[in-house]
Amino acid sequence: MVSRCVIYFSLLSVAGYFYECLAMTVWAGKWENRGFLYGPAIPIYGTGALFGTILFEYVYRNYTPLSVFLISMFASAILEYVVHYALEKAFNAYWWDYSKAPFNINGRICLPASIGFGIAGLVIVYMINPILLPRLNSLNDEMAQFMALLCTSLFVADTTLTVSVITTFIKRIENIDNHINDTMDSFVGNFLDESKGINNHFYNTVDRVSEARKKLIDRRIDRAIDSMSSASRFVLNRVKGFKGTVHSIRLNEILGRIKNRIKIRKDER
Repeated sequence: MVSRCVIYFSLLSVAGYFYECLAMTVWAGKWENRGFLYGPAIPIYGTGALFGTILFEYVYRNYTPLSVFLISMFASAILEYVVHYALEKAFNAYWWDYSKAPFNINGRICLPASIGFGIAGLVIVYMINPILLPRLNSLNDEMAQFMALLCTSLFVADTTLTVSVITTFIKRIENIDNHINDTMDSFVGNFLDESKGINNHFYNTVDRVSEARKKLIDRRIDRAIDSMSSASRFVLNRVKGFKGTVHSIRLNEILGRIKNRIKIRKDER
């Protein structure tokens, strides 16, 4: 039973990835590569589909299409809000933002998306499960265990890669930011103290020092981007933004540069 649940969760996580990308591409009018993980899977879909299947197959069997729709809509909204909040607290980052969508709550959930999840619940219960569940139940135990182990290994490796990329990126930019601020701000502060009351020439020089600081930041940012692996850039390209940290402005600035560079390289191919 556990092995088949793992397989089901994995399959619906992959299906959820393609549904999410398609839905957001239609919404935005351009290709949207969605998800938290490096691979083509969004676990929140697998989690919701698995719990929904357990509920409607083994607990609440006297369901109607309306009850499936409403339960799927409200349960998915709660799950999506909790996951968004947890990721934000864990990484000071967010992977989706509904702040511009109608009837949203803190940009974490919105009515149109929840309605879409309600429809997805109907598709899963009435179209996918009648086809998928008999095939999963027909697997022998050895095959089911092997497939479950394979899926688990892939998800663990993917999660490890993603978490490593995000945490390393944040620490690296914080170190760069701290180093630049400590070096240049100290220099500018001392220069201002020494130049007070002399003439405007010194303040013009301060402007040039500020420009030099900007160029130093640009060089450090470019080096940071160039040293990243393609996997790191791919993971970071899915992040929508950072917040909740004093370095959020710098993190978002560099994240924007990474996305622009990825786009430029794709256009050059």
